[in-house]
Amino acid sequence: MEHSTLNPSRHGHEIHHDTCFGCGKQNPIGLSADFTFDDATGEVRFIYNFKRMFNGAPTFVHGGILSALLDEAMGSLCFHLGFIVMTDTMGFKFHKATPVEKDLLVRAWPVKKAKRKVLLECELTSVDGSLLFVKGEGAFHVLPPRFFSEKLTGGKISVASELLEVNKLKRAHFFDRIST
Repeated sequence: MEHSTLNPSRHGHEIHHDTCFGCGKQNPIGLSADFTFDDATGEVRFIYNFKRMFNGAPTFVHGGILSALLDEAMGSLCFHLGFIVMTDTMGFKFHKATPVEKDLLVRAWPVKKAKRKVLLECELTSVDGSLLFVKGEGAFHVLPPRFFSEKLTGGKISVASELLEVNKLKRAHFFDRIST
């Protein structure tokens, strides 16, 4: 298939394996998040509702689960922008206890692209954006293509490799808005 005939990825599971903790549709204890790319904003942006099994304190999401969701959101954004990455560093500020079983808005956006790193920010808010629960940032190492394997993609390597190239070509303009 020619790159020009493929559409860029819109959901995390299009590139990653089916048992991924973040986006895998066949992981019964995973987050099963969508990690949808918004072509208008250049962000990963989606509504998420934490199951009660992700409680820390009763009725509130465990901080480690919040961190995992936001790490996955930033990593998925990198894939949607055409980069194979591994988390280098990340940090979060927890502003309010985050309720389980309530629709919330997850966002991640690029801040800077360096030669071998992508810097991103993310947040978890109420759906209307009026309440900020968690704000975060992360630095991700850009890995060479040889790290993109059958294992990482769950056997979807040819489609995933094509999608990465299409993502990079068709979404490079999102970096024009940020510093390099």
